[in-house]
Amino acid sequence: MRVLTCTSLFVPLTCLFSLGRAQHQQKQQQEPLSVDVAIVGGGASGAYAAVRLRDDYTKSVLVIEKSNRLGGHVHAFHPPDGQRPINYGVQAYLSRKTTVAFFKKFNVGLIDPDFNNYVDLLVKTKNVDFETGRDVNVTYGPAGVADVVLALLGYLELTKKYKSWFDDGYYMHGDIPEDLLLPFGEFLDRYGLQGSLGILRNLLWLNDALNTPTWSVMAVVGYPQVSAFFLGVLGPSFKWPATHSSETLFDHVLEHMRDDVLLESTVYSSRRTSRGVTLVVQTPKGRRTVLAKKLLIAATPSPDNIRPWDLSREERSVFSKFSWETLYVGIVGNTSVPVSIPGIRNAPNNASHLFLPQGNFCDAYARGGFDGTKSDYWNARVIGKSNLTSDEARSLMLQPLKKMVKTADPKLYAFASHGLTAPKVSAQELRAGFYKKLYALQGRRSTFWTGLAWAPDYTPILWDFNEKLFPRILQGL
Repeated sequence: MRVLTCTSLFVPLTCLFSLGRAQHQQKQQQEPLSVDVAIVGGGASGAYAAVRLRDDYTKSVLVIEKSNRLGGHVHAFHPPDGQRPINYGVQAYLSRKTTVAFFKKFNVGLIDPDFNNYVDLLVKTKNVDFETGRDVNVTYGPAGVADVVLALLGYLELTKKYKSWFDDGYYMHGDIPEDLLLPFGEFLDRYGLQGSLGILRNLLWLNDALNTPTWSVMAVVGYPQVSAFFLGVLGPSFKWPATHSSETLFDHVLEHMRDDVLLESTVYSSRRTSRGVTLVVQTPKGRRTVLAKKLLIAATPSPDNIRPWDLSREERSVFSKFSWETLYVGIVGNTSVPVSIPGIRNAPNNASHLFLPQGNFCDAYARGGFDGTKSDYWNARVIGKSNLTSDEARSLMLQPLKKMVKTADPKLYAFASHGLTAPKVSAQELRAGFYKKLYALQGRRSTFWTGLAWAPDYTPILWDFNEKLFPRILQGL
């Protein structure tokens, strides 16, 4: 007769308990997640919306984010020698009420830029032809500092004139002024404002700015951004996180929202109706079904992002009008660039094109820690056409330095892709009411949209755009 020992009983019981636990976990994973608002995209826009909707409007939310963190375009490099962090994505914010309040909520301070370093970077940055590595004498007409400031003030006055077209979104109705439909180069010619590029060049992150409709330039280099150069005299000024890392805020947001976030997750399929939304989400642990009363899409409506969506004919038609660029950012070191140089700007030796690069190119380098430490770590950004690959971008980040400093052996310490960005439409589409058609999509089939395609691409502006959108999202919840 077989004797049942404690051990022989324990093994099958353990198996039963393990099987039961696995089945329970599997059942939990298969059960739909039901929320008031599902948010696709945990960048600056999506993360902000999630906090406000959950904490301040007491709605249940779920953020679906494809990367392993929140914050989108924020990136900070932590030098191994213990120097302070260096941002190589989002650099600065504006001291707007909503922005200050959001940072305060998460106990992250905001500080002013160091004035001397601020001026140094603006006026002492070298102009170099990145194709040859040679210095270029960039002149836009009268070259004195006073002349540049006067031209900038002239441009600022025009951005103020057209400010209502870009106020926290593109809500203005009516015929778009012809000035805003002109190619930006013609706009500068019309008003004799080429000298303003002495400052504006730092903000023109476009691969063919002169042939871009002025609308698309003024959306990203408009009154809020240009007035901020005047250190609070004309409006909200630029502010930096006190931690010197733009990641800090979103690390705190993730800690705060952890139970309501799915990281490394993407939408596999969607079914959107006027009665609610069903999403199938691919997560690291398998597919989950999400049922939401409302959907907020904070992801860019670029071709690579919209494939899983059950787009309507109207949505497809509107989104197809966008053209896209790519943006890559990184940290480069081991450059041997003299410590007296705070920045280097790509300035092709082509005065007829106002020394602006075109196509795929490394746009500029800015020394990290130009605050007395003068480290040899540099922010770098590469701008390109929509098909520019990450390998090509890496090469573009390093090659100019090898041409500038023959002894340089530059190394890439950090690198990130911002994907398809800078959505633009033609002057013809603008004239035909493109943004009226785009905004007509808001609210259809329980779906709302936010992010850089829907408002000027600057974090504080996008947050204020969200604020305008919240009442519509909340209606009926």
